Amino acid sequence: MAIAKRSNSVYTAELALNKRISIEKEFAQQAYVVFREIKFGITPCCYVNYESAVTAHFMSEWKYSKSDKLILTTEVEGVFIEPLAPINEDASLACPATPSNVCTIIDLAAILKDKGTFTQCFESKLTVLTVTHNLGKFPSVTIVDDNNEVVVGQVDYINTNVLQVTFSTPFKGCAFLN
Repeated sequence: MAIAKRSNSVYTAELALNKRISIEKEFAQQAYVVFREIKFGITPCCYVNYESAVTAHFMSEWKYSKSDKLILTTEVEGVFIEPLAPINEDASLACPATPSNVCTIIDLAAILKDKGTFTQCFESKLTVLTVTHNLGKFPSVTIVDDNNEVVVGQVDYINTNVLQVTFSTPFKGCAFLN
């Protein structure tokens, strides 16, 4: 009878899974003890360490959580941002530390190369621009004037296919959405 051999990485993964199961089991048991005490008034006969089980549970969740999302650090300690989808990291870092509905996109060339970008130019000076983009989402918005200078306005999403941008002074230019 042949003995199956395991690699070190498989063995380590099994140990990690067993430890996680043990942590979750302890958390469930401690939560049930607290539940019985609150709901039915049944006090435990043995020592209950609910706080420790909760801490271990959340640490386990954090340790084993997986995300494919890329995040970037900012100049502000403890503040992280998620990049603006397919644009670029430089554009994401131009966003304020406190998120708003408008982030300034610096690299217009990178935006224009993206096939998923909707562009609408307006030749007359406007203070309110309504854009029907039909992208089926709430896109990021970059507005530039006729000198290719980024202009910031108040973006209001009407629905997933229409948005409205309000500016303090009228101008003409283009809107880039993605």
